Amino acid sequence: MIRGPAALALGFALVALTTFIAVSAGSTGMGWGEGGSLALLRAPRAAAAACAGLALGVGGALQQGVFRNPLADPGLTGVFGGALLGAALLLGFAPEAAWSEAWRLPAAGFVGATLASAALATFGGGGGSARLLLAGLGVNAFTAAATLIVASVRPGARETIANGAYGDWLGTATPETVWLPALACVAASLAALRLAGGLDRLSLGDDVAVTLGCDPRGLRIRSALLTSVAAGAATCLVGQVAFLGLIAPHLARALAGPSHRMLIPLSGLMGAALLTAADTVGRSAFTSGTLPAAAVMAALGAPAFVWIARKSHD
Repeated sequence: MIRGPAALALGFALVALTTFIAVSAGSTGMGWGEGGSLALLRAPRAAAAACAGLALGVGGALQQGVFRNPLADPGLTGVFGGALLGAALLLGFAPEAAWSEAWRLPAAGFVGATLASAALATFGGGGGSARLLLAGLGVNAFTAAATLIVASVRPGARETIANGAYGDWLGTATPETVWLPALACVAASLAALRLAGGLDRLSLGDDVAVTLGCDPRGLRIRSALLTSVAAGAATCLVGQVAFLGLIAPHLARALAGPSHRMLIPLSGLMGAALLTAADTVGRSAFTSGTLPAAAVMAALGAPAFVWIARKSHD
């Protein structure tokens, strides 16, 4: 196990390395292009991937801490699907409004993620892994069906919504579309650090947490709101990506231990490095096209999910 400052230094180093590779690599190989023009074109995409990964890693750490469940993840529990549904509704029924102001699409994602968080807390809170997963499956199924319906009845937005469902919005990243969601991702991640002490106390159980001065209900509400902001903003940057919020906290926990004072920031850094690397692999591995970062993460995350599930069951 690595001590706190060294673990954070490793996390920052990984983010710096993967970001450097992201702006340097393309389907034609490594290089910055004439006068660095290719690097400038890749920079918004790399920034979007890093900020979205940061938010999803932090969101995963918050959900695992609040539910005291190692399988919690904004993607698996339906929060990400809710954010995509909120964005899809705005894109489908008010596309002019969606693009006229930079804050409207992230706001729609936040509303959708918040409603999904409320549904998850209602149907899956307070139970074990099985109940949480069943509730997450239900929320995911509903949001996926509703998103499909929106795409079907609003054919003008079908391709955009489909790209979001497959985690392929990074390809459209520009400075104008990235800056506000990226700022929201960073702000939510920084705000989450204030919940670290409460989550450490909550890990001992609600009764013990209360005796130590923690308000479990208030902590869960604040955590759900921050996760919703993070998921909504990340959705606007990348679309829907599963497993990242599951894997990043487990990597962070293996490096620095269970204390949320280290777990939250390190989960964010691991998430940023993972998603940036996944996007770089997806767009550089094939000369004939790109593979969405979500597909790369699914290939890595599915076996990791099975392993974590078996380990937690044991």
